[in-house]
Amino acid sequence: MPKSHEDLICWQLADQLRQMIIEQTKEGAAAKDLRFTSNLRDAVSSACRNQAEGFYKYRHSSQRPYFVTARASLGETKDGIRDGLQRGYFTAAAAEQMSLLCGRAMIANLRWIKSLNRPDPKP
Repeated sequence: MPKSHEDLICWQLADQLRQMIIEQTKEGAAAKDLRFTSNLRDAVSSACRNQAEGFYKYRHSSQRPYFVTARASLGETKDGIRDGLQRGYFTAAAAEQMSLLCGRAMIANLRWIKSLNRPDPKP
């Protein structure tokens, strides 16, 4: 059992994606488009934040909505990556790498949601 949100595979993948997006939007055309960069960074950070917050809820039923929201934020991130590619902000290789990582994070997040069907911890 994970002892911290940082032990969750879904959080680790989302955090890795967050770091990659920060790197990709630090310079070049993406960095000049402040609204685009801010929205994309906020979407991926939202996934990490919701996973962290949800992890510390005591009941599994209380955790679930946070991980559902995190999954939606990852979906928004995936769309933002595609948008960045279409705008010419990302190379095809960088966009593919980020999209694959985003997909892995979404799968891991969904697996965690499914694992929340187990009984709540004992007080």
